Amino acid sequence: MKKQVLLFLITIPQLLIAGGPIASNAIVPKYIEGNSPTNNSRVPFYFWGEVSGLTPNATYHFYCAMDTANPSTSSNGAGLPYLINPVSTVIRRVLNPTMTANTGYDSLVADNTGQLKGWFGVEPTGSARFTPGTILFPKIMLNNGAGGTSVASRINFDLNPVTVLSFGTTAMSPTQGSAIFDSLNAAPKNFICIYDNTTATGRPIAIAIVENDGLMIKHFGTTAMFYKIKVDSLDYHWGTIIPNNLPNGIRALEERSFLTGFPIDTTIDADGIWCYGTNTVNMTNGSQNALYLNTTFVLSSSVVYQDSTYTGVLNAYAVSSNSPNATYAWDYGDSNIGTGANTTHAYNSAGTYILQIIISTGGCSDTISQTIIVESSAGIFTLSPLVFQLIPNPTNGEIFITTKHQGNKNVCLNNLLGQVVFSQVISGTKININLNGQAPGIYILTLTDIETGKTGVQKIILE
Repeated sequence: MKKQVLLFLITIPQLLIAGGPIASNAIVPKYIEGNSPTNNSRVPFYFWGEVSGLTPNATYHFYCAMDTANPSTSSNGAGLPYLINPVSTVIRRVLNPTMTANTGYDSLVADNTGQLKGWFGVEPTGSARFTPGTILFPKIMLNNGAGGTSVASRINFDLNPVTVLSFGTTAMSPTQGSAIFDSLNAAPKNFICIYDNTTATGRPIAIAIVENDGLMIKHFGTTAMFYKIKVDSLDYHWGTIIPNNLPNGIRALEERSFLTGFPIDTTIDADGIWCYGTNTVNMTNGSQNALYLNTTFVLSSSVVYQDSTYTGVLNAYAVSSNSPNATYAWDYGDSNIGTGANTTHAYNSAGTYILQIIISTGGCSDTISQTIIVESSAGIFTLSPLVFQLIPNPTNGEIFITTKHQGNKNVCLNNLLGQVVFSQVISGTKININLNGQAPGIYILTLTDIETGKTGVQKIILE
């Protein structure tokens, strides 16, 4: 580990411990957003840093930055510091970092062992250091711990390389990343460490702060648009950039304390495809279409069905869930299957069947099983067809279905290829459907009364 030695005479009463300050521990993410010479999609970068070898109980002025490997001994790096004060809990964005004015630095107090620790932030700028693909390292600038107005120590975190990523949509690109955000139920100003493993070990992929952190950056034209709209100043939200080349996806979110840096809670997903349906494996959405992780989402579903029926009767089934990303798979228990939120099915043989519906978002699923009793309709009744009218027909798009049956009816519209172009359970004696956007031609409309099982079929001509 690289050590920095002070090369000037110290005439102040507080002396640094022999050997000088060094980076003793850190939690540094692997990636940072960047672009050069112009960067108008900036996302804050955060890390936890610990420095030892300081004067015990001394107050040090500091600011932070990012720098390349083996920088000159006088290099103060690049990027705008986010100065985080653990006492006041205030976070400041600094345009002109300096030790000569208190607007350009903040202060931390070393403990009685001469150690200083805390969270640090950097906003990537258009500096050449933030060229995509460049490897950077966090660094902290300190004064002498005795009111000095110049940088006395530059602490380089040399064991924590950080790769610069620009936002982009190229699959598997080693220099491009995509935007992701969430509304995890975590405390404001705590930090979310994002991992591609379920044990939350090793270095995180990214670190984000939980809003509202009191630092409003949405008004700056250089802040990434998704961060302005979907993250900044919104309670419980956080957002960041993750690499497009991420075969494991995001598998763990670890909340860490603003004050101590200690872990508080961890949310885990086994395969990187979260319950809401967000797939974080090798994302390619760039910054324009930030993906919503929605880690607090819990899938819930319900099904409408008839638990008893007769052979040959076409029954309508409907399922719904709270997920816009859900798919629906039906197993009627008689070797027949179906898909979609609304289906119809007739049993040909009497008996007891287990109707099963699987509702899946890709990240989690619900399975609903119901018992269906089917009795033989032989010699019992013959269903008359369901009578209804279509007005107007032919139609330019909008069409009204009128019938005497008040209850729930399954409306299913197929084209001549047998493809379903409309399917919905609707109640009432007058039903309105709109075919605008469909290709002109002939369509077959099937109307099934869910309670009686009566079915009617008519032809629609769309002009």
